[in-house]
Amino acid sequence: MKPSKLAYLSLILMLVGCKANQDSLEEYVSKVEEQARKEVAQLKPAAEFIAATYDPKISRGPFVLPKEAIVQDQPIVKKDCWQPSYRSKNGKLEKYPLSKLRLKGVMGSGSAVSGLVQTPVGNVVKIQKGQFIGLNNGRVTKVTSKYVLINETLPDGLGCWHKRNVKLALK
Repeated sequence: MKPSKLAYLSLILMLVGCKANQDSLEEYVSKVEEQARKEVAQLKPAAEFIAATYDPKISRGPFVLPKEAIVQDQPIVKKDCWQPSYRSKNGKLEKYPLSKLRLKGVMGSGSAVSGLVQTPVGNVVKIQKGQFIGLNNGRVTKVTSKYVLINETLPDGLGCWHKRNVKLALK
């Protein structure tokens, strides 16, 4: 087999194209170093560390907050605010947060409408107006063909309680 002229031509072009950079590496490094910025910002001097001696008879415990920090972190407690009356939670739906409960259906007619609420476990429980539901003393105030309205009480973190309405709607 005889190589073609095209193969010779491509071989010659490849060899001509491989001409390496003949500049000195040392010259290139010196050029780059000249162009580099040589100004460095001055660092602030480090503060001198002074070790304090610990005397357990005079100083507070090492794991106890200072009095100033304890006073600042305490919220201002309101004294004159509404408090819910205590009652035992024994309803089937009072073990679960409202976000985990789903309204699956309603049944009845007129004012005697009941809701069917599914628990996270999968059980379906019948619920009517006046029953308690959820972790925050929620009480069913209204059952319609589209939703169950719940009035629940929430703590505000300062010793007071506030009421809010939540709807469990059919999806």
